[in-house]
Amino acid sequence: MNPRSVAIIGASASTEKFGGRLFACLVKQGFSGRIFPINPQRDTLLGLRAYANISDVPEPVDVAVIALPSSQLLETVRACANAGVGACVLITAQTAEFDEAGENLQREVVRTAREAGMRLVGPNCLGIINPAHGMALTSSATMLHVPSLPKGGVGLVSQSGALMATLFMIGYDHGVGFSRMISVGNQADLELCDFFECLIDDAATRVICLYVEGLVNPERFIALARRARDVGKPVLVVKAGRTTSGQIAALSHTASLAGSFEAFRSACEATGALLIDEPEGMVLAAGAMDKLGELHPGGIAMMVSSGGCGAVTSDRLDLLGLPLLTAYGKNARDALGDCYLDRHINNPIDLGALKRGPNLEDSVTTVRAILADPGVAVMLFLMTPQPFMPEMADALAAAWKDSGKPLLVVLNTGSLGEPIRQRFIASGTAFVSRIDDGIRTLEVMCRLSKNAGTHDASPVRPADVPQNFKAAYSGTHAPGTILTEPEVKSMLASYGIRATEDHVVDSEASAVAIADAIGYPVVLKGVARDISHKSDSGLVQLNLSNAADVRQAYKHLSDVLKRLSTSAGNAIVVQPMIHGATELIMGGRYDKQFGPQLLVGFGGVQVELLQDVCSALAPVTREKAQSMLMSLKLFPLLNGFRGKPAADMEAAVDAICRFSWLLSDLGDSLLELDVNPLLVRPAGQGALAVDGRGVVA
Repeated sequence: MNPRSVAIIGASASTEKFGGRLFACLVKQGFSGRIFPINPQRDTLLGLRAYANISDVPEPVDVAVIALPSSQLLETVRACANAGVGACVLITAQTAEFDEAGENLQREVVRTAREAGMRLVGPNCLGIINPAHGMALTSSATMLHVPSLPKGGVGLVSQSGALMATLFMIGYDHGVGFSRMISVGNQADLELCDFFECLIDDAATRVICLYVEGLVNPERFIALARRARDVGKPVLVVKAGRTTSGQIAALSHTASLAGSFEAFRSACEATGALLIDEPEGMVLAAGAMDKLGELHPGGIAMMVSSGGCGAVTSDRLDLLGLPLLTAYGKNARDALGDCYLDRHINNPIDLGALKRGPNLEDSVTTVRAILADPGVAVMLFLMTPQPFMPEMADALAAAWKDSGKPLLVVLNTGSLGEPIRQRFIASGTAFVSRIDDGIRTLEVMCRLSKNAGTHDASPVRPADVPQNFKAAYSGTHAPGTILTEPEVKSMLASYGIRATEDHVVDSEASAVAIADAIGYPVVLKGVARDISHKSDSGLVQLNLSNAADVRQAYKHLSDVLKRLSTSAGNAIVVQPMIHGATELIMGGRYDKQFGPQLLVGFGGVQVELLQDVCSALAPVTREKAQSMLMSLKLFPLLNGFRGKPAADMEAAVDAICRFSWLLSDLGDSLLELDVNPLLVRPAGQGALAVDGRGVVA
């Protein structure tokens, strides 16, 4: 990251070539170390002596950048290793991301470097940018476009090189200052987490941005995200691979396995990293946070020069649940009373409503009065084309610096605002060019403010939960076996999770006898390993109120099992019928990257239709289990909706925690496990698992 000397292998006088751009960028941006161009065809390049081979350089080289065709890569890396180069940045592509031959080449390149103790970045990357060091170690043409590298506190690690260059330019155009920018490419040796750790330790980096396609070491990522949170460095992440098409693109792009997006989301939620939906918005939000710091307590105040923009933005902020200021304090209202009619002193406040018409003096009074209000956490200023824009831009910058309170401008003016943009960059004022980016930035800042000081406590294993359940369980079923409802309930019982009693019956008479014993109404179910959704197949008969109903249900279930199932061990069970309960689902799956995942939501036969679920890494604390339930859209149904009795939240939380320990303990021995429904009865009456299914790994 801070080399004393750099060799450009493939250096050229032509900026049409990768090596030529690399060399020109490094020279133009004023790299403070020594530069050694390697080109056997030239004696000098840009006034510097050129060398035919890396072995000809008269002193050790810290970093060599290789911008040559893949056919020359292995030979060049071997030459660097023999010359004692410390590390190589491999711009070269068409390796593991390209085809099987490229994968073999990449493997041999890494082996060669490791034998020599030499580290690699890439291949298939676009290099490293270190503004504090004047180092534009990249072949991106963007470095030739800008007069200097903007210094600041935003650090970026990206698995896409071209995206890194794009984000550099977007940041540059908005006055975002960078500490470090690293493109890791295929992560053949040094990987994203190595540079993530570097940014956590780097004093110049205050906000960390990550573009992730696939992780080499998910456990390390989780540990580093927690460490970043602990030292107070916000981490913003864009993750590719939310969909099947995104996963395919990620694989072909950097030879990364994207993994489960929901599992990645759970990892971020557990560690305080914030998922962002687009890279450009991530960098703009990070740049604003770098300048503005943390939010003050209070609400969002808006000042607009367009009533329409204010109305649209207010709607969007409110729909996101962001804290809009409801009313100004007395001092602010008194100050604003000289400029506006009382009925116009609202949030947002519209400069178009000034008593004396548009004028700079009253506009500045408005800005300063709002920023001085103790109830204002941050001001959002929407600047549309208006009179005296340059003077207003300077006044905003001065008011922000004097108040010390966060101020974010949306410069919604198109090309008309170019001179204003330059003013904001010069003054360090935080601004974006679209309302969408302004809203996203405020959302990120509010989420960080809400999470500040919160640390996930370590889950505590219930005292009666077994310690060695996986060892006892392993080998009891063949791989791929589908676990039936009674088998799942047996597992649940081991973890102290209550379930309905299942009475296996083998005749109409025994079914009636059991029903008479437990009391009507009852439920009869047909159980088969090869039928997942019993209700859809007619294998659940509810509200059987007498012996005749039971006999008829038994005959029906027997016929369905004979017709639809070919598996062995089918059974018919009798259960008590339970009324007055809310149906939840507890689910789990094992993710190859992030381990056991817990799913909680509203269940029953409508679970796919409702899709009211959330997920987390297992195991979870009681606090986390409760927050998961409270995050569901239909949570009011549990909390006593429209006069109905509140559900037994304590029992639901206890069941979820115990289930999460079951998932954690079973780990990779179980692919999936579902309890649907978990019936949560009114307060004090407990929760019961009614049905379940699992798949053995």
